[in-house]
Amino acid sequence: MSRKRARELAVQFLFQMEVRKEDHVGLMEDFLEDYPMQEEDMRFFRENIEGTVKNLRDIDILISGKLKNWTLERLPGVDLAVLRNALYEIMYRDDIPIKVSINEAVDLAKKFSDSESGVFVNGILGNLVREHDLQ
Repeated sequence: MSRKRARELAVQFLFQMEVRKEDHVGLMEDFLEDYPMQEEDMRFFRENIEGTVKNLRDIDILISGKLKNWTLERLPGVDLAVLRNALYEIMYRDDIPIKVSINEAVDLAKKFSDSESGVFVNGILGNLVREHDLQ
């Protein structure tokens, strides 16, 4: 497996967590039984999930600030999960270049959502990176 696949599973997990409205700890073991990973990928997956959940309030505030005539609740769940994971990586992980996080997020949005989601995700993340001088 790779970070790419672990990131994909993290987005799927965040989506599932949001849809089911359950705590991540309760869902984690069941999810990992269905999607076993090598130790290094598991560590990356867990760090992304735990970091995203820990910083979810701040991440959601940033996303909300960029939505025009929309709310987080109205966003497609996949797009929200992709944005949350990418913003966690951009803001809290020094080991991943920002461009990599954005490119991976765009690819995931295209893969799991509709054709316009990639453009939407790229726009939100690009604006936040520029606005907060995160480059």
